[in-house]
Amino acid sequence: MDLSNLINENALMTFVNNEVERLFAIKVEEFKKELSVNYSFDDCLLDRVQVSDKLGISIRQVDNLTSSGKLKKCSLGRGVKFRNSDVLEYMKSLK
Repeated sequence: MDLSNLINENALMTFVNNEVERLFAIKVEEFKKELSVNYSFDDCLLDRVQVSDKLGISIRQVDNLTSSGKLKKCSLGRGVKFRNSDVLEYMKSLK
């Protein structure tokens, strides 16, 4: 077996494996987003950190969405919470 063919085969296999992993990660994220948009399992209250994680944005952007009225909030005393269903509705509006 020629050494140059072995190197090319290894490089090709590495490339293919990396590409499969990348595409799999993309599909998993698409599935997670679709699942969160289409299925509401509970209507729990979320804090700003949880909302930013769910939407994949910063806490500052959550505050901006709230102040612009694009994302509904629930004021509890001095605290601010968000209904999971309201976050899901916002996510649906992004499509």
